[in-house]
This record gives sequence, C-alpha cells and structure tokens, in this order.
Amino acid sequence: MTHTLVALVRDRPAALNRAVSLFRRRGFDIEQLVIKRTEQPGVNRITVDVNAENVDQLVEQLRRLVDVLTVRRVTGPSDSTGDRSGFAGPPPHHWQADGANDHGED
Repeated sequence: MTHTLVALVRDRPAALNRAVSLFRRRGFDIEQLVIKRTEQPGVNRITVDVNAENVDQLVEQLRRLVDVLTVRRVTGPSDSTGDRSGFAGPPPHHWQADGANDHGED
C-alpha cells in the first residue's frame, strides 16, 4: 500500500541524506519525493510517497533522526479523504533522541 509522509526537517548539511537513506537502508520503495522550503527559515518540508506495509515503524525511525522536527502520515489506511496538505494545525511536540528540545531556538 502507498502511504504519503510529510516531514519537517532542519535545513542543515546532510539532513536530507540521512532521512532518505533511512528509506534506502530499510528497503522501502519511494514512489515520489518532493523537498521544498517552508515559510519558516531554516526548515524544509519533505513529502514522500512510499510503498510499505508497516509504515508506523518507518515514521518512528524518522522521528528519531536529529534534524527531523515532525513526521506525519497524511494518507494511508486510516485516511480515506486523500488530504495531502499535511500540517493543517500546529505540529505535535516531541523530544529528539539526543534529548534536545526540537522546538527550541538554534
């Protein structure tokens, strides 16, 4: 099944490589990948369509990456609306694996 994931990542060297390499290492088939700057300086949006059965595990692994701020699954079995807008409301707060507050100032 194809799932669409949207991730907000810090605009830092190698941040995109780390995120995309996670898909490659796990053997997930990327059907589409879009990277765009957001209105927030220093933050990029990655939208990826991935063909995977267990996408929840992938979402959790992406959240653990240091430069990933938030990850949401916007389409898949639990979303039949086809809404691909992603971040309609404020992003949920979560803590990085390194213990850093991911919403703090750099």
